[in-house]
Amino acid sequence: MIWKKNIYDSLTGCAALCDEFATECSRSEDIENWYRCIFLNLDCADMCRQLAMLYVRGSENTRLLAKACIEVCEKCAQEVNQFTDHDRCQQVHAMCQQTIRSCVSILEMAYQSDADLKNPATTPASLFYGIDLRDTLYN
Repeated sequence: MIWKKNIYDSLTGCAALCDEFATECSRSEDIENWYRCIFLNLDCADMCRQLAMLYVRGSENTRLLAKACIEVCEKCAQEVNQFTDHDRCQQVHAMCQQTIRSCVSILEMAYQSDADLKNPATTPASLFYGIDLRDTLYN
């Protein structure tokens, strides 16, 4: 799988924003009203951060975590969407929606690479004639 920087940026951006928002909510005077929001934001941040690492590494488990990340981001977005009077909630909601789209892109890329494995393209042998391996090793 070839990774795209905008997907990585979306995942890490969501992780950072959800961490920041959870910290802000934990400082609230009416923290009891924010418990679920805090925990879902922390979960979302952890999932996005972990998925970003697997994605960049090209792990075979990226697709599995992307599916789970979609679910966690959806829960987080739904929870913060209840607090429509807070601008930060709307930012988190928008970021989670963007991250869900990035996770869907990861899943689509994985399915494309699976199809490529079933029908691999062959490289003509004529491309390799005249290549001296010593030159390629040292240059």
